[in-house]
Amino acid sequence: MSEAVNPGPQKTTMKVKVLYYPFMGTDIDTERLILLARICYAPMGIDSLESLLTGDKPSKEETGKFIRNLIRSGHVGALEHWYTTFAVEGYSRISSQQNDRHRLMKVFKDSGVFYFNEPVQASPDLSQLQQSQRYVKEDNFRYITPPSFYEHEEFLKRFEDLQKEVMDIQREGLSLGIPAEDVRFALTNATETRFVVTTNARQLRHMFNLRCCQRAQWEIREMFTILLEEYKKIAPNIFYNAGASCDEFGYCPEGKMSCGRSPTLDDLKRAYKDSKKTK
Repeated sequence: MSEAVNPGPQKTTMKVKVLYYPFMGTDIDTERLILLARICYAPMGIDSLESLLTGDKPSKEETGKFIRNLIRSGHVGALEHWYTTFAVEGYSRISSQQNDRHRLMKVFKDSGVFYFNEPVQASPDLSQLQQSQRYVKEDNFRYITPPSFYEHEEFLKRFEDLQKEVMDIQREGLSLGIPAEDVRFALTNATETRFVVTTNARQLRHMFNLRCCQRAQWEIREMFTILLEEYKKIAPNIFYNAGASCDEFGYCPEGKMSCGRSPTLDDLKRAYKDSKKTK
């Protein structure tokens, strides 16, 4: 009887799915949660607040108008009450490190190190669970291929051969009894990782500002572009005008590094000064 042959490293593609948002799976409109912000503008008791979530009033149209007015007025703190969770697979390790830079985000990853840019870990709501690479062996890993590689056939072949060599190293190291946490040092940044993210709508809109930008790295831009489409279906008013900074604010904050799609803040300032001179 012949021995089973282990497959080589497999190419993979990204998969993104929203796992949770308020009132998911119920008859309550998820966007009604933001109606609780009415407590800022009127004396409302607990019973009145509860009726905003479960009652018939205000209507869906009125709810949407209220949320959009909040966003336009800059009262986006109300969006922090709307929490959501999404999962990603088929994503490279190198791109996953960029996720760690968003300070209000919890990331549960199957590999790598967790970082915080702000001392928010003091909050019990920001605890994290992480699957250790001591127990997750990478002897049959999947990897991500940048689209630009397909334009260069010989380079692409060298890249794919490298993944095969790395897998051989993984299997050999593990067979020699080298700990998985040490063998992983041979892995490349192209190796797939999987993670779950929990964040709120305000932070998510901020991440869309940064990561849907044309200057963002292609893989993280692809992930957030998919998420933006999904969240606009789930909560169209909460994510009204969400997207790259230029889409939301009408100008590019990148300054000299702007892609040229929209005027920069300096361009607007110069235009304003010129308009003052002509008056």
